[in-house]
Amino acid sequence: MTATSEIIFAPRMDQPADGRCPVSPPGVIGAAIIKAARRSARLTRRRLARAAAVSPATVHKWENGSLPLYRVSYRELRHLAGALGSEGAIVGADIADLMIAAQCDLLITGMLDAFEDYAEVPPIEEPGQPGELARELIRWALAGIVPDRFRGLSAWGSLLAPADAVILASLARDLCAGTGGPELVAFGTVLVALTER
Repeated sequence: MTATSEIIFAPRMDQPADGRCPVSPPGVIGAAIIKAARRSARLTRRRLARAAAVSPATVHKWENGSLPLYRVSYRELRHLAGALGSEGAIVGADIADLMIAAQCDLLITGMLDAFEDYAEVPPIEEPGQPGELARELIRWALAGIVPDRFRGLSAWGSLLAPADAVILASLARDLCAGTGGPELVAFGTVLVALTER
C-alpha cells in the first residue's frame, strides 16, 4: 500500500434527492470479513477486542456493519489485521484485504447515498490481485457468491438487503448505458457483471 492509500474519505450522509434510503448498514463487506476472521481464529468478540485493543462494543459495531471500515483509521486497521494474524485468523489478517473491503463498502454506500465520486474506489476494473479481490467482495455483497476462502466461515447469500441490491444493479445498468458519462461505461459494465449470479 502506498502512503496515499491510507486516506479514506467518508461519503456524504444526507438523504439522496430521490428520497430513497438504504436499508443495509454501511459496512456490510467489512462486517462479513471481520466475522469470518474471528470465526477462523475461534475468537470471541471479547477476545478479539482485547487483542485489537478496542472495546467489545466496537467489535460488535464492526460485525453488524454500523461502523464501516472506511471510518476506521489506517493505523487502527493495521492494528486489527495484526491482531487477527497473531490470533491465527486465516482470512482478514492482511491489511490490504481490509483496505479493499473498506473501499468496497465506500463504493456501495456512495452509490446508495447518491454520492457522486464513488467510481474512483475500489479498483474493480484493474487486473491483478487488488482488482480481483474487489470484484469478489462486490459480487458477494450483490449476488451472494461467497469467495472460496470465506466458505465455511460465512453464511451464504447477499450481504446487502435485497432492495439495496436491486438499486445497485439498476445504477450499474445506468452507468453501463452511459448515463454517468462515457468514462464510467467500462466501470458500469464490470459492475453489471458483478450483480449477476
